[in-house]
Amino acid sequence: MSHYWRTDRLPSLKNKKVLLDANIWIYIFCEIGEYHKFFVNTYSKAFYILLKSNNTIYTDFCILSEFINRYLKISCTNYQKRKQLQYIDYKRDYRVTEDYKEAWTTVCDIVHNKILSRSQIINAKYDQSSMAKLLRKDQVGTDFNDNHLVNLCEVEEMFLMTNDADFKNTNLNVITENNKYWSS
Repeated sequence: MSHYWRTDRLPSLKNKKVLLDANIWIYIFCEIGEYHKFFVNTYSKAFYILLKSNNTIYTDFCILSEFINRYLKISCTNYQKRKQLQYIDYKRDYRVTEDYKEAWTTVCDIVHNKILSRSQIINAKYDQSSMAKLLRKDQVGTDFNDNHLVNLCEVEEMFLMTNDADFKNTNLNVITENNKYWSS
């Protein structure tokens, strides 16, 4: 059975394993994005409360990949606006620019110095059977990476901090400020 936690309940959460979804890392460490200040401030505060309460923060390869790719796409959009371009192809036009190289260096520094320095890396091991579970036909409409995170949290008995409503109908302990978790 799933349980939902608002961030104001976090001081009572101690010595737990918590996986932070990519959107949480983005709210906390992607200063180039234009995000609602409520989420930026709330999840940043929650992150530090979790650390102070002796919880262990986790990330994995898929989450880091999503964070890096989203950061670079935001950087591309910002570049397009600054240069007043109607269209820019991310791979063909943007990745050859100095702006991209600077964004790549910055995001690598963020991952290394801010995320990996405060979290542990955890990775799921898949075999034919466990991979088949992620590919079930009754999961049409779900995100493959989300299925992976559900599996990882279930196997490792971790809480998930996310702002993504896609985890509402799972059996996870979810830390969130997304109001969709409390509506029918």
